[in-house]
Amino acid sequence: MTTTDLNSIRPTPILLDCDPGHDDAIALVMAHRSKAIDLLGVTVTCGNAEPEKTVSNTLRILEFIGAQDVPVAAGCVRPLARPLVLGTADGPSGLEGSPYLPQATKTVEPMHAVDFIAKTLREQTEPLRIVATGPLCNLGLFVLKYPELLSKIKDITWMGGVFWRKSEYITPTEFNAFCDPEALKIVLDSGVPITMVGLDVTMKVLVEEPQYREFEKIDTELGRVVLDWLKFYEKLHRNSMGVGGALHDPLALALIIDPTLVKTRPAHIGVDLTGTYTFGATVADYWNERGLPPNAQVCEEVDSDRFFDLLYSLLRD
Repeated sequence: MTTTDLNSIRPTPILLDCDPGHDDAIALVMAHRSKAIDLLGVTVTCGNAEPEKTVSNTLRILEFIGAQDVPVAAGCVRPLARPLVLGTADGPSGLEGSPYLPQATKTVEPMHAVDFIAKTLREQTEPLRIVATGPLCNLGLFVLKYPELLSKIKDITWMGGVFWRKSEYITPTEFNAFCDPEALKIVLDSGVPITMVGLDVTMKVLVEEPQYREFEKIDTELGRVVLDWLKFYEKLHRNSMGVGGALHDPLALALIIDPTLVKTRPAHIGVDLTGTYTFGATVADYWNERGLPPNAQVCEEVDSDRFFDLLYSLLRD
């Protein structure tokens, strides 16, 4: 599918649930700039930083990219059943390396993110797609509070989980799953179709020297900001795993624009809520040993070159 083909498609309305975060920030940029997406709103949760920081980061990013008209709703301040454990890749503010971002003039919606999701779903004539790039605190709470609206969700594309590859957190867990595994289980058990964009594919979209050379060619204010984000974001990956920054959240967002970037496999996914060494692990039953129907599509392969071509084009346009 070419960029021209993508631009001719009727925009897909989505809600983006996130916890910015450098890679969340790039996903926000992509959602706003893609002609294939109609960003109806952004809901924010805790995760990469405390909620007041992730909300502030979201507002500043939207201000910078000229998306002040996109509603933002603040959500859960902690996981549903346990204390908040913060991510470590993005620094104390959750978005280090961004001193030049403006202070936001817009404010958040006067309602909790869960109620904003419900309001938005009720206003739609067709089921709505949701992209989630952080812990699933908001969506887990939504399932509990508004079960009558689940049919209004077409599907959820979630960046999370790991099945075969080394984790960026504690193998075999992935941070978004580890942060709020109870919320993840609630969403997986909800019956809403979910695509899991986990580390099996996101650790294959790495920003290494060839990618840096392409980003450096994008000589615009936005291109320079994204490059600075990537340079800071790389530090943890390079120091702990010896690789460049993985664009976890941008890949999840990219699947709304072009789902052919990945190949998926259905499975029933369980979540370990009690394990001493595997707490928060996502466990795929590919062979139906548990006798339960699939509750997710698991991404297993990705065309990383086409993903980066899409990202470069969105930043250049």
